[in-house]
Amino acid sequence: MQPWLAGSKNLTQFEKYLMEISIPYGDKQIPIDIPNEHLQGVLAPNPVGELRSEGEIITYALQHPIQSRPLEEIVTAGDRLVVIIPDKTRCSRLEFVLPILLGRLHLLGVQSEDILFLFANGSHGAMTTAEKRTLLGETIFSTYHHEEHDCHRSETVYLGSTTRGTPVYVNQLVRSDRKILVVNSIVHHYFAGFGGGPKMIVPGVAGFQTILSNHRYTVSTPDGILHPHCRPGNLEGNPVYQDILQAVNLVDVHFSLQVVLDSEHRIVGAFAGDLIAAFQQGCTLVEKMNCVHIPEPADLVIVGCGGSPKDINLIQAHKAIHHAFQALKPDGVLIAFAECSDGVGSQTFLLWFDYPTLTEMKKAVMANYQLNGNTALALKEKLQRAHILLISDLERGISQRIGFVATENFAQAWEKARKLLPENFSVYVIPDGSITLPMVKR
Repeated sequence: MQPWLAGSKNLTQFEKYLMEISIPYGDKQIPIDIPNEHLQGVLAPNPVGELRSEGEIITYALQHPIQSRPLEEIVTAGDRLVVIIPDKTRCSRLEFVLPILLGRLHLLGVQSEDILFLFANGSHGAMTTAEKRTLLGETIFSTYHHEEHDCHRSETVYLGSTTRGTPVYVNQLVRSDRKILVVNSIVHHYFAGFGGGPKMIVPGVAGFQTILSNHRYTVSTPDGILHPHCRPGNLEGNPVYQDILQAVNLVDVHFSLQVVLDSEHRIVGAFAGDLIAAFQQGCTLVEKMNCVHIPEPADLVIVGCGGSPKDINLIQAHKAIHHAFQALKPDGVLIAFAECSDGVGSQTFLLWFDYPTLTEMKKAVMANYQLNGNTALALKEKLQRAHILLISDLERGISQRIGFVATENFAQAWEKARKLLPENFSVYVIPDGSITLPMVKR
């Protein structure tokens, strides 16, 4: 047994931890116990060393902008601002980060009534008032103007096309007389390489046709195979990222503040300044922190998504499932914890699973690509390659329609898994699969 566990110092401590393994599930923790003889390791992000306080990290980033003039030379009294921020599916610690940023803006003479927060919902649905209040904090929610981008209904402006032919439509507020600031977190993304940064513009505040055209490049090959360069941690040769980059270059973003969080949602890094340059430096930290090297895959992987909002719906939870698959042997068994309090996450996602075979789904996706078709295809491929046991609040019928083995609890999932595995099976546990990216050593 090899303990890949951040903070473990010796086997005795690791064995003690076995009795305390817990998997985040929504806002709860579910304890599990794995026999020592099977457990190969608990995979968690690498420690980042001694940290300054979160406030110091943010302040340092603002004082040392990357490939940009300082905020003080960009924003002046009388300016009107649009601050683009993530929606409820992306934890970015806005309630902590925004007051620091606003404090600086007000010192520069910007008035509260001249600041508008624009939620970058992308193709996601609208949020409730309570959800927006939670993200912003009561003071900001009550004091400042805020709007949600709706890719179907928000007024957009056309900026041109990318060389791949994507028509670039963005929310008209982004092309108004206001200066544009972007605040976000940076994470791995299962087909765009990384989330955050330029994705705050496309798909974040883009029109539906822009998002649809861009996401289609995940399955651009004629036979419907997912593009080999569309994978977590990869930007080079990634057609989705390259297309986003061209689209974003048509938008004048004046300044950005981007953070990296650990599995406890603590801010461990911050990067300010130019949207792309700051993003790329943040990606380096994400890769260093969240890529966990393992000697070989395991027969069984048990994965959580890291709790809410990472398991708010199945489409978001798939990112953790995708990461966990990097640690799973072919024909292995995956036990996934995903609360899915908001259900599947798309009105059209389930329809893809009415195609009985992977081949038929591929043909349908290529013939009539719709948003999340690539995610459905990626999930269908995994269901062909392994047994996936799902512990979720999703309706049992929905889980079975997709192809999961629906289970009520971990004890039931464990017993079902044992019947599918060899006698001396090996196990990895990944409590936060949304940020932990296993990589087999070559």
